[in-house]
Amino acid sequence: MRYLPSSPIEDRALLDTIGVPDAEALLVGIPEALRLKRDLDLPTQGSEQEVAWQMLGLANKNTRFCAQFLGAGAYDHFVPAAIDAMCSRQEWFTAYTPYQPEIAQGTLQHIFEYQTLICDLTGLEVTNASLYDGGTACVEAALMAVRVAKKRNTVLVSRGLHPLYREVLKTSFAAHDSLHLVEVDLKDGVTDPADLQAKLNGDVAAVLVGYPNFLGAVEDLAALAGPIHAAGALLVSVTQEAFAFGWFEAPGKAGADMACGEAMSLGNKPTFGGPFLGFLAVKDVHKREIPGRVVGQTKDLKGETGYVLTLTAREQHIRRDKATSNICSNQGLVALRANIFMQLAGPEGLRGLAEQNAAKAQYLRQRLLELPDMEPVDEQPFFNEFVLRYTGDYAALQEACLKESLLPGLDLGRFYPEYAGCILWCATELHTRQMIESLVEILARVPATV
Repeated sequence: MRYLPSSPIEDRALLDTIGVPDAEALLVGIPEALRLKRDLDLPTQGSEQEVAWQMLGLANKNTRFCAQFLGAGAYDHFVPAAIDAMCSRQEWFTAYTPYQPEIAQGTLQHIFEYQTLICDLTGLEVTNASLYDGGTACVEAALMAVRVAKKRNTVLVSRGLHPLYREVLKTSFAAHDSLHLVEVDLKDGVTDPADLQAKLNGDVAAVLVGYPNFLGAVEDLAALAGPIHAAGALLVSVTQEAFAFGWFEAPGKAGADMACGEAMSLGNKPTFGGPFLGFLAVKDVHKREIPGRVVGQTKDLKGETGYVLTLTAREQHIRRDKATSNICSNQGLVALRANIFMQLAGPEGLRGLAEQNAAKAQYLRQRLLELPDMEPVDEQPFFNEFVLRYTGDYAALQEACLKESLLPGLDLGRFYPEYAGCILWCATELHTRQMIESLVEILARVPATV
């Protein structure tokens, strides 16, 4: 717990300064239904140790899962202890942000290394320091595409893109009066080429496609790139599971002009939803429009290698109306952990981990399909997630799993009406054969619907 002392006099001064009568007035933006109408159920007084015990007791009421089969954008992977040890070394931390290279070489070095590795994974030439998360990375890619295309103001988005990413795009891209967001339908779990072709016109600046998509299916970027480029638009691949880069062709080599998405899986835990790590990589020809910071390598007057900010087109550096972005930021610590993870794993290690994810997902799907209530939806190739139709009661399935401390897959009906009754399952390198067999045994005991 953080120790934040303040006296009633100081509290009053703060409230007067911002012009509100009391602390309750700060909650007006929170819906009434979500507000707690009583005091916290804690002792009126107690020592720090007693309060800590009380909080620990509350924490112990949380469900602890022995296995998680839920992915959908947040993936549980093994994080080596070396990452915690190495990321806390003092040379990576400086007193301020990287604006002054003479006192920020540690920070600049690890950002430069992170950028280099992201370029290796994506097959593109330039990437920025990092972004908030996968959703805002999509927004930055869409806005950048419009700047690159100049007179084009429409972005097409495959419905196979993460539904929450699409919501962020609606909020932060489509909210601009002059910009338009149009969704492209799915066919057999992937982007429908006929619907895409019908919606490609002279106003389209870019097309965003999941790689793999939210349903776990592998989109054929090379096939999609042909008509998209023929229409004068850019192809943007969106990857929500960074481990897929260890198994897939790099998007830049498969025809993508930009690659963005979520890199949290690299050395970071989901931790109840964040912090995440957005990435955005582009072709060299488009580097002047990339948002955020770009770190470069140089030589000082003595010929020693050094690192400096090369491009910094943020609102903090130039006039706000000339900035490439007003929301991007460097997720420094999260990016550092990803950097260390990638260097510890190396190309062969990442490939091996990706193969484990793919193999265990194949085995999980095979075992689940042996149950009478599970049916295949399509036969698209996938990475570590896949969709099965469940003819039973999902609520009963979920209850049975939770009783055994297992977290089941996602009910897709929440996001896709056409996938009502379908479950998105996930497996990673953390899933053992015993975990999968335990899941199958539990599901086999769920009563059939009448």
